[in-house]
Amino acid sequence: MRKMKYIPYILICFMLLFGFKAGIGRDQFEKMKTLTQVIRLVNDNYVEDVDMNNILEGAIIGLLDELDPHSSYISSEQFDMIDEQFSGEFEGIGIEFSILEGYITVISPIPGTPSDRAGLQTGDKIVSINNKSAYKITQKDVIKKLRGPKGSHVDVTISRLGVDEDFEVRLIRDKIPIVSVLTAFMIDDETGYIKVNRFSKTTAKEVKEALNNLEKNGMEQLLLDLRNNGGGMMDQAINIVDMFISTQDTILFTKGKIPGSSEVYRSSWNRSDKKYPIIVLINRGSASASEIVSGALQDLDRGIVIGETSFGKGLVQRQYELMDGSAARITIARYYTPSGRLIQRPYEDLRDYYNDLSKNNREASDSSLAGKPKYKTKGGRTVYGGGGIIPDIYSEQLTELNKSTTKILFHPERIIFKFAEEIKKEIQNQYNNYNHFSKECKIDNKKKKRFFIHLKDKDIDFEKEEIEEFWSEIENRILANVASSIWGKEFQYKQLLKQDKPALDALNHFQDARNLLNSSKNSLK
Repeated sequence: MRKMKYIPYILICFMLLFGFKAGIGRDQFEKMKTLTQVIRLVNDNYVEDVDMNNILEGAIIGLLDELDPHSSYISSEQFDMIDEQFSGEFEGIGIEFSILEGYITVISPIPGTPSDRAGLQTGDKIVSINNKSAYKITQKDVIKKLRGPKGSHVDVTISRLGVDEDFEVRLIRDKIPIVSVLTAFMIDDETGYIKVNRFSKTTAKEVKEALNNLEKNGMEQLLLDLRNNGGGMMDQAINIVDMFISTQDTILFTKGKIPGSSEVYRSSWNRSDKKYPIIVLINRGSASASEIVSGALQDLDRGIVIGETSFGKGLVQRQYELMDGSAARITIARYYTPSGRLIQRPYEDLRDYYNDLSKNNREASDSSLAGKPKYKTKGGRTVYGGGGIIPDIYSEQLTELNKSTTKILFHPERIIFKFAEEIKKEIQNQYNNYNHFSKECKIDNKKKKRFFIHLKDKDIDFEKEEIEEFWSEIENRILANVASSIWGKEFQYKQLLKQDKPALDALNHFQDARNLLNSSKNSLK
């Protein structure tokens, strides 16, 4: 059994670090003595041998969990794995997550990854992994159990607010794209589209390259898609905003109590600053750095924000490396948009903090904005605080899918993809290019019958009436996979936009974005 010989030294260090300031130091010291006593009692008297390293690690995790939803402990084993998400390559299921009340809670599925393809949603709770309870799982074990080689599978049981029973989802692991820009293309002769799925070390560079390529193709207005982008590096978000701001304005400011935590980040003029209108798409899975970009462009009247109210993560973490190779991410400040809005949602009740994300319509639950603090944009428009970025124009992807449609669209064996491969050659022989395909290609009755046979051959249980109800959605997914296979990944995204309500709504508001841009220019004269 391990001796606890280092505890006295820990106590001495605690006294030196915290002292007895403001009359609370002694109370803290007494609590440390109590903790030490409990550790000794467990070590000396517990009925079985215990792994004190795990116990002490759990105590550290519990301490940080008491602070806020985003302060966290990173063991030495998971330190390198987490760093990979922003600078390397890894294989897994692709989710941004947090552990809430002992359960893995999805912040956002990373676009284009297994979790996205399987239909996981923001707010989903993973209650078991491979039929073993995931309750009170550690972050270290989450990574161990959900990561794995490409092609291998993991079965997770999902608890979803509004769904009566938990349900199982099989995820086929894949390479998780480290690139930030998933796709960039021209929607039409003047509208460029860029989808950013994270803010990593190279995001601003990738976005700049994408903008340059789109400009060469005649782009005169931009649709920037930050939906389900869980955030990442703050400096990359600031750099992207700065590309669109030609005046010396505040992009973001932070407030904290330690030196260096309260900062103001301003834009600077550059001859390459972009002058065309921009619309940003966000949803409840857009967090942190995504909210910095959307909030700054909204507050500075530089762009219109369309979609759903964003996640509401506005806490700044600083990562401190510890002596044993582990690290602690501790909140040191809060983010504020240029108008002074605090991005962070209240988190006193952690259950509500995440359950709020699962509501069918978070905006509809606010029958009035009267209770929310009001702020003014640079041009005098009213925007609202209270957590997250509230869009200028609300739009969400409509309708809950029925059981059969959900099963087919998100089946782990990728039923849609396999059927698309079956009919690809026939379609390829009919259409010379994507534009021709996009305008004319439909799944005719003959191919539709083949699709139903395809489902039966794969032993998929379904109700034909349910498939008919959402046939246009299924058909478009099939065609998107065909387009991807023939012409490349960007054409899959291009085809999917045809049934993407928020994106289609955005295309109808570029004149508003142009008017906003012109009014802000005139106010400078």
